[in-house]
Amino acid sequence: MTEKTFKFEIVPQQERFYNENSNWGVYTFTTTSDDIPYFYDCYDDPFGDNPRQLKGSTLAGKMQRLTIGVEYNAEVTCSFNSKYNSYQYTPISITANVPKTEEQQIAYLKTQVTELQAKNILVVYPNVIDDVIHNREIDFTKIKGIGEKSWNRIKDNILNNYVISDILIMLQPLGVTYAMISKLISNEPNPQLLKEKLLDNPYIMTEIHGLGFKRVDDLALKLNPNIRISTKRVVAFIKYYLECAGNNDGHSYVLESVLDNAVRDNINDCYEMYENFKSTQKQHEIFLHFEENKVGLLRQYKTEISILNILKNLNEQETDYKINIEKGISEAEREQGFYYTDEQKQEIYKACNSPVVLITGRAGTGKSSILRGLTKIYKSYSISACALSAKAAIRITEATGLFASTIHRLLGFNKTGFVYNSDNRLPSDIIVLDEASMVNSSLFYSLVSAIKEGAKVIIVGDDGQLPPIGCGNIFHDLLNCNAFTCCKLTKILRQAQKSGIISDSVKIRNGENPLPEPKLKVVTGELQDMTYMFRESREGMRELAIKLYTMAAKKDGYDATIILTPCKKDRINSSFEINSILQDMIIPPDTAPEIRYGNKIFRVGSKVIQRTNDYDRNVFNGEMGYITKIEQTIKDGKKQNVVTIKFADKEIDFLQNDLSSIELAYCLTCHLTQGSGFKNVIVLIDNTHYKLLDRCMLYTAITRAKTKCALIAEPSAFQRCLKMQASQRNTWLSLLYNNI
Repeated sequence: MTEKTFKFEIVPQQERFYNENSNWGVYTFTTTSDDIPYFYDCYDDPFGDNPRQLKGSTLAGKMQRLTIGVEYNAEVTCSFNSKYNSYQYTPISITANVPKTEEQQIAYLKTQVTELQAKNILVVYPNVIDDVIHNREIDFTKIKGIGEKSWNRIKDNILNNYVISDILIMLQPLGVTYAMISKLISNEPNPQLLKEKLLDNPYIMTEIHGLGFKRVDDLALKLNPNIRISTKRVVAFIKYYLECAGNNDGHSYVLESVLDNAVRDNINDCYEMYENFKSTQKQHEIFLHFEENKVGLLRQYKTEISILNILKNLNEQETDYKINIEKGISEAEREQGFYYTDEQKQEIYKACNSPVVLITGRAGTGKSSILRGLTKIYKSYSISACALSAKAAIRITEATGLFASTIHRLLGFNKTGFVYNSDNRLPSDIIVLDEASMVNSSLFYSLVSAIKEGAKVIIVGDDGQLPPIGCGNIFHDLLNCNAFTCCKLTKILRQAQKSGIISDSVKIRNGENPLPEPKLKVVTGELQDMTYMFRESREGMRELAIKLYTMAAKKDGYDATIILTPCKKDRINSSFEINSILQDMIIPPDTAPEIRYGNKIFRVGSKVIQRTNDYDRNVFNGEMGYITKIEQTIKDGKKQNVVTIKFADKEIDFLQNDLSSIELAYCLTCHLTQGSGFKNVIVLIDNTHYKLLDRCMLYTAITRAKTKCALIAEPSAFQRCLKMQASQRNTWLSLLYNNI
């Protein structure tokens, strides 16, 4: 039986709850409508001379965020809430009539600013609400008494009430949130045009992070049934499939037959149209690139080839650096307290003879020492050093004394992209990129395209570590293309030979077993710094890892100690599970203020990590810190939960809805810590991580340890790591090895 629906006008009076991630809200409201079946009596101004009697009730369910005091048209159903012993209304749609007259606009604007400010706005822009809705240019500096912050709040509120609400209603079956729609609006700022685009081609929703093709496809066919057999559907699927191959597996191309089968399995109705589209693309490449039996996105092909061509062009430039190599070597030797080996000196001289140089070698071979020498040799020139993560940048400074930053900070960032680019080059004479194996093709291109002609480029990395997150394998491919000077360090330094961490990790990377047989406990290295503990019980392994962590952290601190595991979630020994246990041990529930975000819990004192680049707050992926405050504040007239995090060099406030980028950091995945180093590292692997087990992963995890490393492993999981080589990535650059 269909629920009866009711339609009437409402005015929200109080926001009791609202979650922007789920769009679930609870509001009290008033109405003068006679169509509302259940209500309580209330008054608009109980202390006034002539209070007006109104009808009140509660609205609870999925909707856009409502503005207190603004009139809305509500279509709702009614139900009895036994918990509160009262009737409440569930929204089907909530829309607002756009204010047209001066009086209506002032009434609306007064919910955001004072009456005087509202009148000042209308003096300059008499139809300001309609102007915002249709994306007409507005210069808020012309409005007396209105600053940037106030104007942005007004603008966002207008869009939320009169534009986004319609789109939200249309896309609710997908679970689309306000934040997701904001992403679409950033790409198409004209909201009315966006609505038209969505109806014409709903597949633009695949641009929203978290909405895969299958989810979008279901709704797209409902919004526009004529799109079932169309080029738009074909293009959307191909783009989605190839981007997944890049983002998930690192491939910049797939075999054409693999894509054919994927089309048959997912959009078989469109197969004939797909064949025609493919044929057209082969004749005129606009979207796809083909080579023999391989196919990929054209932009990815151009990105990889451009990186190669830019570096080749830089390598052909004539340079005239005034340097004294011997003097630089001597200065570096004095600082580091030991002499360079003959191999290292030879590679330093080689590195000075080419504009573009690649430096590689396993752990303990002295890459950082070589880099220190080069920075001393070129110290009279401007040098910019960078790495992907903040931790890796800090390690450059520790190893060389040279200030370093993340790639993103070096290039600068504003709302339109990087400040330094192909049109505005970096002024530095020398560019140093460390931990280059971590950098995917897109970011690699952004960096090299911003390097000025005549600059020297030093690219350093360990090809034995994990490949980058995302598409491409640029550093690996550059090493193998034979187009550039490559300084390959092969000998483990004498001081590193005493370390079980170094010597064993190199054996593991080469597929050699450093142990004669697995035992309950084995300690290796002259320094006794590498410990192996083999167990069959996965619960027992986790308990042992937590015990070692708490002992090491008590001695050396939480910043110096980490647990590493291959898997992020959904496993008994995933970082999520272990983080939850450790947080409860270190900061027990009810002993400190806490806040929830989805299935995550944070408390004051929790160690956390930033997982994305947040340019507005100037905090970047990989930066770690501690929560110092969790409190409620009033922001834009609403109660908001605010979390304050103390990072190494700054303190940042996050609203509760911004915590998607924050995670606990007592235990991290191996991939996430690449480029970082910790005094004490506990590595935990079992066969629930089966697909992630290979020698590259284990080598990367072990070499994060500076002083002590403990590997806790299922024997069969350890053996699998030794047997499995990291899966090869299909990249366009790798196909050029024999053509350079």
